[in-house]
Order: sequence, then C-alpha cells, then structure tokens
Amino acid sequence: MTFRSKTVMTIVLLTAIALGGAFAAVSGAFNRLQRTQLDTSLSSIALQEAREAPEHRFSFSERAGPAANDVGPLTKYGIIFDENGRVLSATPPFDARPFSLHSLRHPLDQAFDLRFGEGHYRGVLVRIPNHPGKVLFLATSRDDLDGDEVFLYRAMLVAFMVAVGWVGLVAYWMGGRLTVAHREIARVVGRVTAGDLTARVNVPPSDPEVDRLGREINEMIGRLDDLLKSQQRFIAHAAHELRTPLAALSGELQQARRKQRDAASYESTIDTALAATRDLTALAEDLLTLARVRAAERDATAPIPLHVALTRASQLVASLGQERQVSISTRGDGAVRFVPDCRGDTVRLFRNVLENAIRHSPTGRQVTVETTLVGENVQIRVVDEGAGVAAAEREVIFEPFFRSRRHTESSDGSGLGLGIAREIARGHGGDLTLEAPGSSSGTCFLVRLPLRSEAPSLSWTA
Repeated sequence: MTFRSKTVMTIVLLTAIALGGAFAAVSGAFNRLQRTQLDTSLSSIALQEAREAPEHRFSFSERAGPAANDVGPLTKYGIIFDENGRVLSATPPFDARPFSLHSLRHPLDQAFDLRFGEGHYRGVLVRIPNHPGKVLFLATSRDDLDGDEVFLYRAMLVAFMVAVGWVGLVAYWMGGRLTVAHREIARVVGRVTAGDLTARVNVPPSDPEVDRLGREINEMIGRLDDLLKSQQRFIAHAAHELRTPLAALSGELQQARRKQRDAASYESTIDTALAATRDLTALAEDLLTLARVRAAERDATAPIPLHVALTRASQLVASLGQERQVSISTRGDGAVRFVPDCRGDTVRLFRNVLENAIRHSPTGRQVTVETTLVGENVQIRVVDEGAGVAAAEREVIFEPFFRSRRHTESSDGSGLGLGIAREIARGHGGDLTLEAPGSSSGTCFLVRLPLRSEAPSLSWTA
C-alpha cells in the first residue's frame, strides 16, 4: 500500500470516528429530549387522571392524551388496578386481555417502555390519591417517537456517508498534491538505484523543507556521480601506470632468456629490471598511501614540531634538489609550533609538495618555504620559480595521476603526490590549495594545518 493510500485511509478513518461520535451524540441528545418531553406530559396527565379517577368511578376521562411533538396530542391507553391488583377498568387495546399489575415490575412515577401485542408503548404507574393500594397505569403509543428516531437515524446516516465520502475525495486529491514531491523523489531514487546517475529531482517550489531535500538529493547524486567517475579514472590511470614498468620488466626478462649474453649485457638487463621494479614499488607505495589517507586512519595521531617535519621533508628531497640544482629556502616564524601527525604522514605531505616544486623549478633556482600563523592554524607557502599552472589545469592538478602538459620534461613522478598531500592535509583538519597567480611567475601551494599543543613526553630531533 502506498503512502498516499495509507494517508487517505487514516484521514477517512479518523473523520469517520469523529463524525460518527458527533452524530451519535446529537442523535442521542435529540431522542432524549423528545422522550423527556413525552414523559413529562405523560406523567402530568397520569397524575391528573389519578386524582379524577374516583369521580369517574375509577375509569378514565375523555381528556386528550399526552403531546409527543408538534403533531399534537396522542391517544391515551390505560388500566386502573385495585389494592389486590384486579383490573377495575381498562381502555383498548388493554381491555381485550388485560395484564396483571405484578407483570409491570417498574417503579412508580417513572416512565418505561412496554410492548403489548404488535404495539410499542410508553407508560407510567401512579398511585390514586386517598385510595391506598389502587394504582393507575397510563400509556401512549411510541409510534411517532420511534418514527422520529428512525428518520433522524437515516438522515444522520446519509449525512455521515456523504461527509465521509467527501472527506475521502478531498483527502485523496490533497494527498496527491502533497505527495507529488515524494513520488518524484522516490522515482529518482529508484533510477539511481538502477544505476542511472543522470536522474535529478525536479519538483515545483512549494514546501521549503521538500525543496531543500530535493536539492540535497540532487547534490548527493552529483557527488556520487563525480566519485564514481573519479574512481573509474583512478582505476584506468593506475592500470596504465602499472602497465609501463611491468611491460619494461617483462620485456627485459624475455630478452634475457632468448639468447646467451655476456656478463655486461646481463648486468644491464638486471639494472633495467631493477629500475622497473623500483618504479612499481614506488607506485604501489603511493597507491597504498593514498588509500590509507582517504580511509582517514587517524588512530595514532600525535603532534610533531613543524620545523622538524619541514626539515625531514627537506632532507628526503635533498638528492632530487642536488640533481636539478634547486635549493630550498625557509623563512617565517621561528617559534616551535606543533602540528598533527599520523605515522609520519605530515612529513610525507611536505615532501610531496617540495618534490613537486623542485621538479617544476628551472635549473639553478630555488624553492621558498614560508610559515605564517593565522589564528589557530599555521600556513606554509611553498613557492617555486617555474612556469606556473595553466588556468585550465588549476581545478584538476590535485587529481590522481594528473600531469601538466607544460612540464612534460619533468613528468617522471607517479602523478599521485599532490593528491596524497591534499588528502593528508584534509584528514588532519587542514587543506592544500593552489594560490591564485600573482604578478611574478611560478607556482604557490598553500598548506594549512591546525596547531596542536606540545606533548612533553615526546622527544623530536631534526
């Protein structure tokens, strides 16, 4: 059963209960009012007949019966009993076969219902004044009263059915109007579940909460689509990057087995295979590092002095700097500042950024590292003197396996360094961004990390 059907059924059920209770209360009150009026008139006439009974030799007068409603007086029927319960006089239809007083087991002066033959009556028992033991029973037909009750019941029933039917139609129409957005969202979710990530929620602006939900779902689908596309690109690029060293390794080994070679040729083949193996190892380490930092493994987070992390990173890229004749210059706040670290990944962050800067710096130039305190964070600007980043590449430079077209001569890395660095920074509550180009040439990467309090029990050495 759909949400719309359940809602309509609930509204109809609640309406039926409320209307049924209201109609029952109104009908009961109306019937009690008419019965009370009849009882009052019946008791009044019965008392008057009882007072006048001795004058008429204990028989009934010709006075009209009680009035039940606006129709007018009703016919009165009755029996007069003596002190022994014998019938002294009776009116039709009770005179044909009058019943005994003992069969009327009802209190005196209280009206009650009675069935006699095919008739339905309302009667009352009263004492005859100054004649102990003698009792007068006066009754009148309930036909008009019962007819009014039946008419009211049928009218109420028709009104009830019309009201409930109308409420059901209105609820169904309103439910359709109110659940348009929900059905649209369910339709889109079904398409996304089936693999169609182009589906988007399109609902007319009505309820702000539903509008916001639709926008958030669209944003979620878009991010999921981007994530899947990024994952597919990552897998394709990883397979491509792994294929190159594997092909080189396989080719060299196959060549070595085809024919006999001298020691120098075998040594050259082994060197080439080792180089390919080192490339595979480095790529595998980068892939594992990227997977780890994306999984947000921060169970062993501990603070590390900022200058220690920068010094270690500089030492790790020193050989690459010497090879390319690029120096590293550090300046900024000289105080000891602690930043978060997990398994040495902060050092890895700075190493990747410095390595990228060195690879894209011209020979004989330098890379500048500048630290600045900004509130509860520390900012590290890493600036090289290269050709900079093209505008079209600024948004994709941190994607895995990205290599700039401007720097094909320095594209010997895996293309994972900046992506790993950004993931590490964000995993520690910071970020790695590319600053907008200024008037001077070169590229400026900005690392932002939150400051951590010093841990006296740890001993750090540069």
